[in-house]
Amino acid sequence: MQPSPTALFTGGPALRLIDIALSVQDSGGKLSLDDEIRRYIRVVGKDWAAHWNCSVYVAAGVLEFTGDCVARSGTLESYPSEFMEKVTRAAAGMDPAEYLRTLAEMVRILDREPAPEYGELPMAGWEFLQMFPHLFGFDAVLMDEGGAPSFSAIVHASVTSEHPYCHDRAVAYTTEAQRALVLFPGEQCLKGHLYWATRDGLRELIDTINDHMQREHS
Repeated sequence: MQPSPTALFTGGPALRLIDIALSVQDSGGKLSLDDEIRRYIRVVGKDWAAHWNCSVYVAAGVLEFTGDCVARSGTLESYPSEFMEKVTRAAAGMDPAEYLRTLAEMVRILDREPAPEYGELPMAGWEFLQMFPHLFGFDAVLMDEGGAPSFSAIVHASVTSEHPYCHDRAVAYTTEAQRALVLFPGEQCLKGHLYWATRDGLRELIDTINDHMQREHS
């Protein structure tokens, strides 16, 4: 009997891709499975660590192996309840193992295409959360510190709250902000997702953090 590690069915790329398929199914025709998979491919491809850890090609292989495990079992009954429920819904009457293998092949085919630019395929909300999680988290800080004298004062307070161990937060904020400025160089930048994340707002965030690091840590 070949092994079927439980972790494959409780997290990781197989479950992520099944979740994407379900989101399309639940959208009532508003979303395209091909486009959502293209977004997944774009997210992984633009993150060096994600690509190094589990490339899209490997993710497709994990999904296919998951299908093979289900085929050997002959049933979903022995798998974790969340996995069983999601695959059953996604397959929608199709043989679960065959569905997983078909989804894996779709991922492989789309991975051979050039990743679409954001002007061609706009960034989705879930994609934004994966690419800019720390900027999204900073939005909550802004709401909590509404009485602060200025935007830069809030940035400074957030970063220095862990001084002298503020490197991780400083790197996270500035890296995501610079990425946003490069990917979306227009004046509005990420304003469609975060009201403050215009080109000027992100530049101010970067400058405030760099000023603190140079004054306090150089």
